[in-house]
Amino acid sequence: MHKSYKFNHLFKATVSAIAFILAITPANALPGQNINTVVKWAKTRPQLTTLRYNSEAHGYEATKGNLYFYADVTSENGTVTKEGITVSGDSSLKFTTKNTKAVKLLQNIYNSNISNDFQKSRYITKVGRDQFYRGQKFAYITAQVQGGSAFQIITLNKLQEFIDNAKYCQTNQCDI
Repeated sequence: MHKSYKFNHLFKATVSAIAFILAITPANALPGQNINTVVKWAKTRPQLTTLRYNSEAHGYEATKGNLYFYADVTSENGTVTKEGITVSGDSSLKFTTKNTKAVKLLQNIYNSNISNDFQKSRYITKVGRDQFYRGQKFAYITAQVQGGSAFQIITLNKLQEFIDNAKYCQTNQCDI
């Protein structure tokens, strides 16, 4: 009976520790992860609807109200290359590091790690309508678009590639 008591006590402590870790480490879906992780994560976000594959865009997307979410995917292995949010019809929400409403939305959709990383990110450059930022964890691209504001998350190691591509598209025909 003494061994059974110790086992139960150890089991309860382990389950409590796992529950605590899961509570302080919320599920995320970010560039670099597999699309299956992103699809599962999106189901847990009240701001999003179920993601659907769009073959023309080579990614997954969802629209709920004035919020549009998408995740671009590499066809080879299903890795998310970038994610984006566009909010339309709300002139008070602009994806800038100083817009409290935008930062709060990022916190609600992702978590405070992402919203803080964006808020503390360093402005790098502007190419056309796109503004590029470097955070500690990710890089970000923001733009004011017709009727709204757009936000993208990319991996840090792809920042220069996205800047170069934006510059190239300034003088050449590019698919948007």
